[in-house]
Amino acid sequence: DRIAISCGTEQLTYTELNAKANIVANRLLAAKAESEAGKGETMVALLLERNIDMVIGILGVVKVGYVYVPIDPEAPQDRIQYTLSDSGASLLLVNQGKEDMISLPQGKIYAIEHLYADEPDAAMGAERQANPDVSIAPQDALYIIYTSGTTGEPKGTIIEHECVVRLMHNDDMPFNFHEEDVWSLFAAYNFDVSVWEMYGALLYGGHLVVIPNDAKKDSYAFLDLLREKRVTVLNQVPSSFYNLMQVEQAEAGERLCVKHLIFAGEALQVGKLKAWHAKYPEMNIVNMYGITETTVHVTYKAITAEEIALDVNDVGKALPTLKIYILDGDKL
Repeated sequence: DRIAISCGTEQLTYTELNAKANIVANRLLAAKAESEAGKGETMVALLLERNIDMVIGILGVVKVGYVYVPIDPEAPQDRIQYTLSDSGASLLLVNQGKEDMISLPQGKIYAIEHLYADEPDAAMGAERQANPDVSIAPQDALYIIYTSGTTGEPKGTIIEHECVVRLMHNDDMPFNFHEEDVWSLFAAYNFDVSVWEMYGALLYGGHLVVIPNDAKKDSYAFLDLLREKRVTVLNQVPSSFYNLMQVEQAEAGERLCVKHLIFAGEALQVGKLKAWHAKYPEMNIVNMYGITETTVHVTYKAITAEEIALDVNDVGKALPTLKIYILDGDKL
């Protein structure tokens, strides 16, 4: 009965989120049975706006062992069509009213809101809300995230279930995440940091706050949301955080509840955090580094007053279960 996810005024408990995800999952199973009898991995593309439905769609795909392919709905049409074609997606989930705005010649398109609409048959509704009876192995593919394509055509990176579980749960996890934590989902769902944010909250039984697009673009609105939801785990790209930091320091508002401030996505200018650390000395500030191919994060470094004073940019050491290799210019 704990709150699992919220976005704006809408929120769902874990029971409610699970039921909706199960309905999507079971209807995806039925859709595949109708359209393709062959074996092999089923790729499900997602072209969804930032809201709770986005997470319901992801979980519905995951629950039946299919592979989700998140696509930015604001991407150019040719980029969307390229991703659909290159990934081999046979199913596509969109928001209601967008079914006719994209083409999937070799598959079917569904509006996610229609998939979990109220079931008139109570018995059928209960059946569709049940956890699907599907066997999923740790080595099965979980998602495909496409790179930016700045050096050619975008490339799809396939990540397995075990990689995400290993990232979030291991014998020497350097973070004390727990069910009382409130995580912000700030990253775009087609950017791999969203994997850390979404699964981090849900696998630890916490509360996931989906940050709407308008709050992502407005540091004042974002700051208000962090206070209102009492967010404790905040993941940020440094350039976005610098703007948020300036706004927070210029105001005399309520102190933030953030316990873990985690940076990733670009180089961190540690010296800029001096005033922030002085105001929030108890906050665990961490710099993390990784790439899509290695499942979000590879290294971590706690940022203390010493690093800030020296203005040292350090990506730290390997996360538990991983090793790093340092090569010089002659060992390529």
